[in-house]
Amino acid sequence: MQDLSKEILTEIEQEKVAKFCEDHILFQAVKKYVLAVAYKQGVVEKGVEHKGGLNYAINLAWGATQQNGTPRSDEELGQNLRALTHAVQLVESGFNELTSFQKVVEPQEEKINPAE
Repeated sequence: MQDLSKEILTEIEQEKVAKFCEDHILFQAVKKYVLAVAYKQGVVEKGVEHKGGLNYAINLAWGATQQNGTPRSDEELGQNLRALTHAVQLVESGFNELTSFQKVVEPQEEKINPAE
């Protein structure tokens, strides 16, 4: 894994990122939100009004099915979907690299006092 942090972040930015990564709930919430923008938009959910036009993959195909829409071949649709999948994978890998900022706290051994 390439450590981009020293290449692109100042020391203070590295410290801030480390604090962000140490807060597991915040880290997972931000990761979930960023990734949801790419692939959850337009998904049907119980108790929520469905807005199909938000889904990236459906939007790509929608215009191709309409007479006055943007014509796209099946090959082009597949390429765009593959590009979206690759983008999601890249974002995932970025979050995985961020976990290297998490400090591993080793449990300290309990020292036995021989005087006790």
